[in-house]
Amino acid sequence: MNTPAGISWHHASLTVSDIDPAIAFFGAVFGFAPIFIERGMTDDIAAMTGKPGLACDFAQLRADAYPLILELIAFRSEQEERPEPDALPWRPGAGHVAFHVDDFEGTVAAAVAAGARILGRAIDFPGGRAIYCEAPGGAFFEIEFLLLATEA
Repeated sequence: MNTPAGISWHHASLTVSDIDPAIAFFGAVFGFAPIFIERGMTDDIAAMTGKPGLACDFAQLRADAYPLILELIAFRSEQEERPEPDALPWRPGAGHVAFHVDDFEGTVAAAVAAGARILGRAIDFPGGRAIYCEAPGGAFFEIEFLLLATEA
């Protein structure tokens, strides 16, 4: 593959309703710790989104096991009500992050114990297993177990 010079992946961002429970959840289950938190950002986020009156709290988190940063962002508006959260990650613009795990059942149990909601049921597919979940704060994530290419 040809990766353009001077471009590298920096972070994945999840929109949540409140960053504090989300920070606690992603720390407890996946080992993330905050490296930066800003509360009450107004002018910059309104300028970046083109939405006057928009404000946010956001945090960037890092874990030793992952090469990129996880960003959690909670938007609010001085001018209008926040939209209702999606019940499922199917609307364009909604997304999720996925975590490969060695212990599928144990990680699912830890996520549920830390406040996650299972969206459907685990599926088995050639080469692995996966399940969609919702974290406290409303962000969607996937837990997956993948067999090594040599085992598939």
